[in-house]
Amino acid sequence: MARFNKTSSRSTMRIIGGSSHPELTELIAKKVGVKPGQVILGKFANNETKVQLKDQVRCQDVYIIQTGAVSSNDAIMELLLLINSCKLASAESITVVTPYFPYSKGDQKSSLRSPITAKLVANMLKRAGANHLMMLDPHSPQLEGFFDHPVDCLKVEPLFCRWIKQNIPNWRDCIVVSPDEGGAKRSVMIANSLGLEFAMIHNRHKKSLKKKSIVSLMTRDIDDLSDEIVQVHQPPEELQLTHKMVDKFLKISGDVSGLNCIVVDDMIDSGSTIRLALEVLNSHGSGHVYVFATHGIFSGPCAQILLESPNLEKLVVTNSLPQARNQTSMGSKLEVVDISGMVSEFIRRSHYNESVSVLSHYIMEKGSQKQGARQVSAEAETPEEDMEQLTLDPPTQRLRKGFRLESVCWD
Repeated sequence: MARFNKTSSRSTMRIIGGSSHPELTELIAKKVGVKPGQVILGKFANNETKVQLKDQVRCQDVYIIQTGAVSSNDAIMELLLLINSCKLASAESITVVTPYFPYSKGDQKSSLRSPITAKLVANMLKRAGANHLMMLDPHSPQLEGFFDHPVDCLKVEPLFCRWIKQNIPNWRDCIVVSPDEGGAKRSVMIANSLGLEFAMIHNRHKKSLKKKSIVSLMTRDIDDLSDEIVQVHQPPEELQLTHKMVDKFLKISGDVSGLNCIVVDDMIDSGSTIRLALEVLNSHGSGHVYVFATHGIFSGPCAQILLESPNLEKLVVTNSLPQARNQTSMGSKLEVVDISGMVSEFIRRSHYNESVSVLSHYIMEKGSQKQGARQVSAEAETPEEDMEQLTLDPPTQRLRKGFRLESVCWD
């Protein structure tokens, strides 16, 4: 088979992109070293999705790039048709690359008589003919278990750690903060990689809103519901709270007074969680706040809500979703980290049957390693634990020459 033929050339690799993020597809294909496959994407007269492959994919390793949160329903249907088209065209293997997995929030039943949407999407991808899937920083770890075929979940912590060291002055004096209990593990990973302190915000305001909404729905009449229209410019209900409510429902574990904070989350959708975190940090006397999120969705008035916060210094997201419009509206406050180098390296390693676990490890730079070694050697006694931190992990020592996550995947 072509996939396991060691003498096969790069021409056995095909990269096909959907309509959700063509800019990312171009970047990935350029760094991998192949041209994007030609495909016709459009709509029929009755608004049904139209897909047609222009290149042959027989006995080829096909990588389909399609992200969610950009017209998610059309993106899913388009992805299913692309997978089935490649399967019927006798492709050797079909790998789906979804930087943001659509409906990733639907990983459990949110209420009675509600679906588990993420599991349904996983079943549809399997039935369409997908053999492998890659996603970037899933909303919850159990999302990987919804699939019966191999799944690789890449982490963006190495890219965020590098950005922190290169762009935040005195980053060693910062503290990493989780905006809620769900993001604690993600924040701890960055705190451990950088050797920083960790704090967590206990957000009980969402639970109080659920109880409030249930009671209000039971007491309201049906005629009253039609008169209440939510305006777009109004803040969401979870942000309509007083300082007394902030002190009651939002608590923080850790001392952030006088320290610059690094807030880490997996996505920014409505912006309510991040805005509440900014309010709590501001009330506890913190300094500048740098917000990091893998997926910047920015639904509705999210950008305006976040820009109103006085202590927000930078908002750093990846280009897993198109960010051109957000960069125009948010200006210098928004920084976009490129993930095309990491994804292209994943495609190369997957195509040549190499390990991809190294992509989730933070790689210490040579300059910082030498500087840390000089600081340790100047001390009289050096504990063994500090010496272990100066050595690289075994997977990172096997990196080939020219490997760079933020640039091309090979020299």
